[in-house]
Amino acid sequence: MLEPPQIAVEALRAAVRAEYGLEAAALEFLPLGADAAAWVFRLQTSDGAAYLLKLRRGPVNQAGLLVPRCLTDQGVPHVLAPVATQSGQPWCAAEGFALMLYPFIAGRTGAEGGLSDEQWRAFGATLRQVHAAVLPPAVATQAARETFSPAGIEAIPVLAAHIAKAALAGQAERALAVAWRAHQAEIEAVAGLARALAQPTPPGEWVLCHADAHTWNVLVDEAGQIWLIDWDETMLAPRERDLMFVIGGISRKLVGPRQTEHFMAGYGLAEIDARLLAYYRAAWAVSDITAFARQILFSAELSLPDRQAAVSLFMSLFEPGEIVDQALAASAAR
Repeated sequence: MLEPPQIAVEALRAAVRAEYGLEAAALEFLPLGADAAAWVFRLQTSDGAAYLLKLRRGPVNQAGLLVPRCLTDQGVPHVLAPVATQSGQPWCAAEGFALMLYPFIAGRTGAEGGLSDEQWRAFGATLRQVHAAVLPPAVATQAARETFSPAGIEAIPVLAAHIAKAALAGQAERALAVAWRAHQAEIEAVAGLARALAQPTPPGEWVLCHADAHTWNVLVDEAGQIWLIDWDETMLAPRERDLMFVIGGISRKLVGPRQTEHFMAGYGLAEIDARLLAYYRAAWAVSDITAFARQILFSAELSLPDRQAAVSLFMSLFEPGEIVDQALAASAAR
């Protein structure tokens, strides 16, 4: 988010002091990410150590915090796990927000500057180890399982009706309405594709998936090492849930044939179901379309800059080579 959350800095300092035993000498809000329920700060302690403080409003996916810790304990490299509180918990609460603390990685995302061939191979090798990991029963029971019901698909007719009938007074809401009407046929087509490709009991192996494994969630530190971050969506699913991001991808700006080749060199041999790749790409498009539309129309606490940013992101979904185009093109090629 572009604007900080509605919580006093002193409340954050107090929570970090009480739960982590750390004295926050400086807290800097970082205007990053498109998740309307998450915010991040750079926290520097009195002894000079740096951390990333993440705030989330709403339910906490416990598996998204426990899984990276399990993976690092099992020796899987390049995984960024949260710092435990003094009582051993992966997060704490403060004034209606969940707080998570991570080591601060100075660098950039893979989406911003690209990945070298070697980094793509490291990414592939890391994701293969994630898919091969066995979770302890206590963690596995908390992990979500794929349902093959695309997130937000039930909202499409509701959003369409709201845009068609409501008197939209706000600048961002009106801009969304124009964009929605311009792309109505594509929205209906990609939603229909997601429904058609959904299959409740697909054959093949289900594995631990990051479930959001695009290069916006790959950090490259100053030494050139990669880190797989943001495990909020982690689930048990077919491996295609992750491989969709690197085979075809959600944007031609993020991944092309060369990048896929080097990723797969690191990942290794695998049987890949083209139908599942197509399903996940269509489902991702549906999820993004409805998530941004809901932010603009129904998230009353969002600032105008955040709403305008959501409009820009919504419109970008339909550009050539972006997710809607990718999803519909993959279907046509099948």
